[in-house]
Amino acid sequence: MSTRDHAGRTIEDTETELLDAMRESDLVALDRLISDQLTFIGPDGAVLTKQADLDAHRTGATSFDKIDVLSREAAEDAEGGHTTTVANAVLRAAEGTVSVRLTWHREWRVVDGRWQVVSGAVEALADHFD
Repeated sequence: MSTRDHAGRTIEDTETELLDAMRESDLVALDRLISDQLTFIGPDGAVLTKQADLDAHRTGATSFDKIDVLSREAAEDAEGGHTTTVANAVLRAAEGTVSVRLTWHREWRVVDGRWQVVSGAVEALADHFD
């Protein structure tokens, strides 16, 4: 049985909600879904905080034209849960549009009654996809 937060959402529901917020750079939803204590490792090895992530979406430094999910796994444990999502993504960057296959690994906890990402990482699996 899946753990539900106070809004009735499962970890799967919140992963979907987070991906939707990323596609739209929805700062309100991202703020709600990301823990204030977030530690996230980018594909270049840089460690990002929640504020850095929100700022990247706010300024357009992180901007997705598309995130097409290829696979997703979710599991829960005594501490919370984790998700792994593989997707073809199209990002807008200063140098133009980039197509890349990404894998996101996220650790989730129920914080203040709602599922939130507390840590994670993203890695590039391929520079482009067909």
